Amino acid sequence: MARIPSYVLDHLRHELSVEDLAAVTGMSVRSFSRHFTQESGVTPREFVEQARVDAARNLLEAGELPLKSIAYDCGFGDSDRMRAVFARRFGVSPSEYGAQFGRIAMTNWGNTRAIPH
Repeated sequence: MARIPSYVLDHLRHELSVEDLAAVTGMSVRSFSRHFTQESGVTPREFVEQARVDAARNLLEAGELPLKSIAYDCGFGDSDRMRAVFARRFGVSPSEYGAQFGRIAMTNWGNTRAIPH
């Protein structure tokens, strides 16, 4: 069970079905789902989605990649699916999220640099 978080993060681009995650642990799907939910407080699907959302948020905040690349890299498959997840979870599109929470690119002197928040 302890391997699952790092496995998910290392394989975000992949489908990551509950069956795949159960196979990583060598457990049946039913046993894996039950144990994972008991230990983590979320279902395996919820955990994978949250990992994808967190990775996408970090990339959106950095503001260096197009939405299509972020959606693919984080395992959403396409930007439409990522938009739907962001709308459901945050009430905004990924573009709006990036604009609202992205890094500030200007200093007082007009030079560009990223300022962490």
